[in-house]
Amino acid sequence: MNWLLIILIIVTACIRVKPAEKSISFSNKSWQRYNILKYEFPIVEMKKSYDIVFELRCAKSFAYNDLPLNMVLNTPSGEERIKEYQIQVKDKNGLFAGTLSGDTCITRLVLKKNLYCSVKGILKVEIENLNPRMETEGVYSAGLILIQR
Repeated sequence: MNWLLIILIIVTACIRVKPAEKSISFSNKSWQRYNILKYEFPIVEMKKSYDIVFELRCAKSFAYNDLPLNMVLNTPSGEERIKEYQIQVKDKNGLFAGTLSGDTCITRLVLKKNLYCSVKGILKVEIENLNPRMETEGVYSAGLILIQR
């Protein structure tokens, strides 16, 4: 009987919560400069920490080595955090930095690591494209992944 209890404890300790993912697709394969992307995730477990990962899916024809972004994060407790990022799509030799899958390059960037949420509620994240061009062509989708720690 004690072995069964020990095995049950080990199995439940090893089960990981599946990351929450939300993606916004661009039907014309172009991200407009002032199209601010808005994501919301329910936080149902208190006193947990989370990693927030941005995922960009673009075409092999993507013209830029990197893409400047601005993130505005609002926690369920009302705290606001703002930060600018550069997501590197290609290295200095023009080779894609992410994973290639057919005609698509998938690039990920950790926006926030170990974000502690002390209360239940809605985590809101806004992502703004800071590329000075009016539209960034070759972008299939932009998504967020919320990983519970």
